[in-house]
Amino acid sequence: MNLKESLDVIKKHWNAAPVPVDTISWELGVPIMYANLPENISGAITKDGSAAYKIVVNENHTKTRRRFTIAHELGHFIYHRDLLGKGVGDTRAYRAEDTPYPNINITAVQERQANTFAANLLMPNHLIKELQAKGLKSPQQLAQALEVSEAAMRIKLGVDREPVGQEDGEPSDEWKPPHL
Repeated sequence: MNLKESLDVIKKHWNAAPVPVDTISWELGVPIMYANLPENISGAITKDGSAAYKIVVNENHTKTRRRFTIAHELGHFIYHRDLLGKGVGDTRAYRAEDTPYPNINITAVQERQANTFAANLLMPNHLIKELQAKGLKSPQQLAQALEVSEAAMRIKLGVDREPVGQEDGEPSDEWKPPHL
């Protein structure tokens, strides 16, 4: 599946809150497996001998972290497939080093790109604006509706990471993904 086809699959599901990241992954031909991984490992995207990729997610992490991990690994699949080789693993900080699946081709640049892709996939600006129009104003309310962590939502909105009385926030355009 090429980039345009992959992005078409995403666009088909991008208007639902929360964005069904698991459905998107399966439709892209990337099955998701849950496993009992070490606490410091969030997940990995791996390729077996048949050239088929799969995402492995730490079943012990919170639902919001598991969703972000799936989205992050999809970012690698869509944008870094030529660098993946047999795959790449990510720690809780979404860094590829010191994992069972190290990959020297995936650098901090690709990790940031995968994080940005994941944030844009799970928290698209148009959905945030729709939810705000329906009365969901606080980062906590928006995070719950989109099934992401409140910390991730605060970053997306560009508001302080710790609550300091500001309940409203507008999504930041800096998170807009390429091609979406």
